[in-house]
Amino acid sequence: MNVQELSRKYAYAVFSHALEDWLTVLGAVQSSLSSNSGLSEKLQNASLTFSEKQAAIDEVIPQDCSQPTRNFLYMLVREGDVGLLNEITSDLDRMSTGGTQVQVAYVTTAVELSDNDKDKFRQKLSSQYGDNLDFVFRIDTTILGGAIIQIGDKLIDGSVATRLNTMSNALGVKA
Repeated sequence: MNVQELSRKYAYAVFSHALEDWLTVLGAVQSSLSSNSGLSEKLQNASLTFSEKQAAIDEVIPQDCSQPTRNFLYMLVREGDVGLLNEITSDLDRMSTGGTQVQVAYVTTAVELSDNDKDKFRQKLSSQYGDNLDFVFRIDTTILGGAIIQIGDKLIDGSVATRLNTMSNALGVKA
């Protein structure tokens, strides 16, 4: 094993271990929030002070939580982003299993796709962008039809709504 491979091996071990600790705590807090809608609402309540929200989330943060992880949770509460915890945990989980090279392909369609259609998207996008893709399928009825695909900073907008808007602009018609 050469020096570069060996250093990557050690770096990945540290990376995995660090993420595991974060995932354990964030998963526990997410589970508590999912099972207690009252707490979730309290943390999103704009009329409460940060100190009140901090005390509320402290009740579900594990005692052995590291200070950086605790501070991260406080920041999510302060910024009003605690509702993103599930998505954050999912992204971290992807990183821990696939490393930092895994990219997420967000496929948004107007209707639920069949398993066969999802497989077609997976095959087509994997052949174009590589096998390091993880897929998240979403539904957004406002796009009317077609699909919007986002992979990293690449955006492929094949939605009917965008096509109609483009035609309206080209014709000088306000939509």
